[in-house]
Amino acid sequence: MTQSLDPQAAVSVPTEHLALAVRAGRVGTWTWDIASGRTVWDANLEALHGLAPGEFGGTFFDWYASLHPEDRDDCVATVEAALAARRPYDLLHRTTWPDGSLHWIESRGTVLLGDQGEPTGTTGVAFDVTAHKHRVAEATQELKSGQRLVETLQRALVPATLPTVAGVTVATRYLSARGPGEVGGDWYSSVPLSDDRLGIAIGDVAGHGLEAVADMAAARFGLRALVAAQPAPGQVLEELSRLVRVFEEDAMITALYGVLDPAERTWTFASAGHCPAVVRERDGSVSLLDAPPDPPLGLGESYSPYTVHLSPDATIVLYTDGLIERRQESIADGLTRLLDACRSGPDDAEGLCDHLLEQLVGERDHEDDIAIAVLAIGG
Repeated sequence: MTQSLDPQAAVSVPTEHLALAVRAGRVGTWTWDIASGRTVWDANLEALHGLAPGEFGGTFFDWYASLHPEDRDDCVATVEAALAARRPYDLLHRTTWPDGSLHWIESRGTVLLGDQGEPTGTTGVAFDVTAHKHRVAEATQELKSGQRLVETLQRALVPATLPTVAGVTVATRYLSARGPGEVGGDWYSSVPLSDDRLGIAIGDVAGHGLEAVADMAAARFGLRALVAAQPAPGQVLEELSRLVRVFEEDAMITALYGVLDPAERTWTFASAGHCPAVVRERDGSVSLLDAPPDPPLGLGESYSPYTVHLSPDATIVLYTDGLIERRQESIADGLTRLLDACRSGPDDAEGLCDHLLEQLVGERDHEDDIAIAVLAIGG
């Protein structure tokens, strides 16, 4: 039931974007030859550093000098590591123009190899992200200064309750890793379907702050729109992945979306790199729906659906990785703890949510956001 990915297809969209950007003159390019020590910048890259065409000195040391002093060591270390591993690399650094203004440059480089596989230099593209950095900084400051705005965002994007259908009780919990004043990227959403089934999703956007909020909102509301048109889990994640690949290509988003049919007692789901759901029976026995996950959103092009037949009064537990992950422990240890907690918990959805938080989080400082959605049939 699993689907294989075409590696070339997985990277084709970003490559096309870069080519279009270069042609539009919005990015600069460079080539560095180790043997000769020569570094060639095009006119666009010189302009990104406040230089006139031909003004760049043309050596590795001229590039080094163009870096902000506080960023030099990290940039050089990144390039050296990429050369040693023969792999692509990204740089984000500041540069000071001749007029004294500070600008942010993002670069994406590729290591060039000789006939024997030895590194001979690098090439790549760079673009100015100063305006973006300023917007993020300004928005972040506004967010920090407005506690009420933060709380409004949390209530709007991660609601305390979700809509449901007859025969299904849904309970949810959300805990921020940094307290109520910091919005993270975990999310959940449900969509009652016209045939008395319930579509429900849970996901995790890497990071915190406004960028994570924006990506979270795009994923959550994008999924709701897609479900309204076509609720099949595999197709929903395929379309959502395509949207992320086009509009949010730098985001790291995992998600699990399924459709619960309380009349037929079936759960049909697909996973985009997300944690496996748990099924708890009335007698307390538990099982992990550990179907092979497909890649996170934006990286996959097809997502395999799986169907599970449920017993009467079964409960499904969906969650994000903050519930089970701990430093210096394997995921397997966290999943074992989760299964034990599900096994010993109460039957009702609200009580089970509270029990999971008490057993798995308690008073400890959790380092990641935590989202839980429990679906109980027969509620």
